[in-house]
Amino acid sequence: MRAIVIYASCGGQTRRIAQRVAKTMTQHRVPTDTFDVTKLSVTELAVNFYDAVAFGSPIYFGEHDRRILWCMREHRHFLASVPTAFFSVCLNIINAQEERCHTDDGVTNSMRTRIPFQPSRRVTFAGALRYSEYGWLKKRIMHSLALKSGYQSELGHDREYTDWDQVDSFAVGFAEEVKAFHDRSRGVQRLANVKRPAEAKWHNIHRSAVQSNRPVSH
Repeated sequence: MRAIVIYASCGGQTRRIAQRVAKTMTQHRVPTDTFDVTKLSVTELAVNFYDAVAFGSPIYFGEHDRRILWCMREHRHFLASVPTAFFSVCLNIINAQEERCHTDDGVTNSMRTRIPFQPSRRVTFAGALRYSEYGWLKKRIMHSLALKSGYQSELGHDREYTDWDQVDSFAVGFAEEVKAFHDRSRGVQRLANVKRPAEAKWHNIHRSAVQSNRPVSH
């Protein structure tokens, strides 16, 4: 049993969240890899070698990363047969008046019309403003978005809004779902997943490549 978190990250916060989800799931006995579609081609990823799949994408100007949506469409039939989860990372869910973060599932509702399957879990996490890591243009774009969201933001001041307890709760819940699904279907999977030696070898090579963040080839 093995899971994977497939994500896109531009500012780095989605990557931090994806890694936290993978680490927490692994700690709860669901070994989990991560795959960054901004660094490696998602077309090389053998998604069907995994027993559960989570996706993560930032939201910029109301849009999810197109590579993540492509992967969902491309593998929709397989994804419909295993536990799946999706998390968005967005600054617009920050409540500036209360100086705290909250989630709003409405942020991701538009996704329903864009992909032909529905993840079993969906959540939106608040992101972060890391001006010290942005280039000149992106720094000003993010500053403008922050002001439009209704709270004060200084260009020289980094600030993280992610609720890490919420991230951990999401990861633990998904890990428990994956384990329960695996237990229910273990007998069937044992027969269906019998691989020829060459297939088993390719599976191990692929997993090693994903873990080391290098291009996958066979």
